[in-house]
Amino acid sequence: MKKLFVVLLTFSIFLSYIYSQSHFSTQSHQESVTNIIDFSPSNSSDTYYLSSGDDGFLIKWSDDNQGEHYQITDVGIKLIAVSPNGNDIAVYESDGGSVNKVSIWDWRRLSRKWQKKYTDSITSLAFSAKGNYLIVGTATVDGVEFINTSNWTKTNKIKSNTGIVNYIQTSGTEKTVVFYSPSGYLSYYNMQNGQLKEKFMIPQGLSQTLLYNDSIFFAGVKDNTIYIINAYKGTTVSTINAKNPILLSSPDDYNLYYLEYDGKNNYEIKMLENLANQKVSNPRIVKSMRGPRGNASITTGKKINADIILGSKAGAIYKFDTEPSTSVDSMAEITENTYSKIYDMTPAPEDFYFLTEKAIFKSSYDSGLIDRLASTDGQTNIIPSTDNKVILWTKGSRNPVIQMDLTKKTKETLFTPKSNIQSLRLSSIEDKNYLIEIESNTTVNLYNFAKKSFVEVYSGMGVQDAILTDDGNMYIAKTAATNPKVPLLCVDLESFETVPMSLNGNVSYALSTDGKTIYGIVLQSDDDVRNTYVYSFNTATKKATNILKFSEEDSEAFTYLYGNALYTNIGKNKVYCYNIATKKRFSYNRSGSIPFRISQNGNRVVILNNNGSISWCSPNGSNLLADWYLTKDEQWYEF
Repeated sequence: MKKLFVVLLTFSIFLSYIYSQSHFSTQSHQESVTNIIDFSPSNSSDTYYLSSGDDGFLIKWSDDNQGEHYQITDVGIKLIAVSPNGNDIAVYESDGGSVNKVSIWDWRRLSRKWQKKYTDSITSLAFSAKGNYLIVGTATVDGVEFINTSNWTKTNKIKSNTGIVNYIQTSGTEKTVVFYSPSGYLSYYNMQNGQLKEKFMIPQGLSQTLLYNDSIFFAGVKDNTIYIINAYKGTTVSTINAKNPILLSSPDDYNLYYLEYDGKNNYEIKMLENLANQKVSNPRIVKSMRGPRGNASITTGKKINADIILGSKAGAIYKFDTEPSTSVDSMAEITENTYSKIYDMTPAPEDFYFLTEKAIFKSSYDSGLIDRLASTDGQTNIIPSTDNKVILWTKGSRNPVIQMDLTKKTKETLFTPKSNIQSLRLSSIEDKNYLIEIESNTTVNLYNFAKKSFVEVYSGMGVQDAILTDDGNMYIAKTAATNPKVPLLCVDLESFETVPMSLNGNVSYALSTDGKTIYGIVLQSDDDVRNTYVYSFNTATKKATNILKFSEEDSEAFTYLYGNALYTNIGKNKVYCYNIATKKRFSYNRSGSIPFRISQNGNRVVILNNNGSISWCSPNGSNLLADWYLTKDEQWYEF
């Protein structure tokens, strides 16, 4: 395992990490496959290709169908491009809303070299032929940006605004660049003087656009029709009717290959043969196949050398050759969904409880044994209660909150929420147990176990988290955009008086406490600067102190307190451990998936990763002890 280095300065975290760790397997993506692209070294006969998904994973696949998995984000990867250097990968990640980022990843080191946030969505992404520029198409009037890859700074290569473009390609010499605009223009620019060389009006609204056949033909799809354009003249060569077509060819291909799907489970690979660079043939069937349908249907594909690689909505990868066949075969899937996702975990009296979609398990790193304790009804979250009992609930739903006795195998409904549960936590004051429940970012409720009562404590917009402290008060983290305009409130549980606390920031969340001091995360942002802080708040002095800083916005980070160890995944890439007593800190090396949650019990720390795997660690050092996946037959598999 390679060491992961992080520069940590007082009250600041800089994510200039060098190495991380991927894992190899035939596991599929967990969400829809969004891109497939050639990733073969130019100086080697070996073939590799890269797939990306809405699960935030990049997977590098080899000829033996083994995939090197690495998650770079917790939102979807929408576009990717590979540098001619055969290592750097450009990625556009987006949640379909406010998150729009373009970054460059060094695949050998599994590290991010550069990143830029955009206000608007990205419509195209490409490297220039020699790799000197990253070219980004934006959904703005300005359109294309050129980024110099020697220093990752913006440079002006085109003297006029291009508007929105969804296809970019440069000539091999990088003297010319061509853009396709959905408004219906194919434009050629001189990259040396920035002037427009040629502009053709061609069909509007084309998608899946590409140049092929030495850039003689330009192809695109619109309304179940494939358009073939002479890219030198701007004239339409042919229009081909096709059902749900996916263009498969690469720029180096002489002919155009595409996949046609009838909406059921019938697929055909077809080819339009290039006829003397003047026209194309009628569609010729290469293969007819049975394949996935509905929520598992094919979403993307690419012809790489003599192979066709396809990706599906369900995350599966399919691979087959282009040798013509008259038989009707089933698509050959190279991936396997062999793991059971762990949704949540929590300390057991001596080990840890792990929750999957179907059951609760108990296990530990030292024994390696797994004990199936009880079946569940699809709940996503687990909380340890008392006397070998646990509380089960489902985030984002109105499903009842259940207390399960793991010895007697009995269930008791504690309450049923009126709205979707946002969060639920167990807390105690003077040996009395309570559940703090937040519904739909608006209401904080308190369930009293002794009285079996359910009381509304606070109602207001933008609620993020809530916690009880030893002084008998409840502290509520919220957005400062709603009244009272502060990110932290204190509620007296006897009088229900609400008092604003002195904490600067736009929104606070992810609270933890030892009963006297509250730890949480607060965002502080304006038009120019966005920072995320881990802070402490003394309930006696009512004073807040910033502990760690991340110089970007991270609205999904957690805090977790165990003794003097304060854990956080601020920055999303890995978990940091801050010792409250000594004020020393270190970070854990991360696995192939982004850390999502953490738990500690005695001498073991376990990290739950975004893909449902777990990583075992020591509380005193950065090295991972092991990465474990739970298989479908309920056994641990170690990477």
